[in-house]
Amino acid sequence: MAFYDGIVLWCVHTILTLKTLLFTWLFRTWKPVETQYRKVAYSRCCNDSKLLQKIPIHLGLVIAENQISYVDIANLVVWCMAVGISYISVYDTRGILKKSHSSLSSEIEKKRDDVLGHEKEKFTYQLHHSLTTSKTDQITESKKKSHILLLSAQDGRPDIVQAAKGYCQQVYEQLTKSNAVDVGLIDSLLQATSGFPDPDLLIRFGTTSSLLGYLPWQIRLTEILSIPTHWNIDYKSFMNVLHNYAGTQQRFGK
Repeated sequence: MAFYDGIVLWCVHTILTLKTLLFTWLFRTWKPVETQYRKVAYSRCCNDSKLLQKIPIHLGLVIAENQISYVDIANLVVWCMAVGISYISVYDTRGILKKSHSSLSSEIEKKRDDVLGHEKEKFTYQLHHSLTTSKTDQITESKKKSHILLLSAQDGRPDIVQAAKGYCQQVYEQLTKSNAVDVGLIDSLLQATSGFPDPDLLIRFGTTSSLLGYLPWQIRLTEILSIPTHWNIDYKSFMNVLHNYAGTQQRFGK
């Protein structure tokens, strides 16, 4: 019986794996989807955002895929800007986006023209990565500003280790007491997300059931949702995730 059970489990696993691979391939190669999201205009984003009961202040994007589409990430970022999300973090474990942030910035500029049109002058953004900030536009008080944080594996657990070392150093130098540690203190010592609120919503792209080290300290209260791939993602799928988030009731442990 054990032999037959093993065969059945192997067959089920093989079928599910093939189904997942086929679904991912269709998402990446189905070109009509690409023409759909190019038609998205700011007026539509603005109207759709009014239908949401709540909008995340900080939206995190985890790219758990081997290949990265700069065009599709740029679409996601600009849609976030258009619906009123102020903080966006994009994570890939190898730090590819951080190394080629200028390429991503160029794509964001193109998509900002496509989606926001004549309204683009009302929006500006800043790219943040590691300890440096790249300002891409002159910022005035009348403009809406979004902050885009590019993250890698080094900004997760290693950042917590550095924060712990910093706290120990402060105790050693008698700048603080050994019993003064609390959540607020650790937050202030974390460098990767300095000035960023904790993410309200996290979207994981890929078939890997893991966040691959994305900010383990900051996601205590984060709602986590998944989409099979970010390749050729359409606006409707993005808004469906926001509607799912808006409909959740976060009890915060109560």
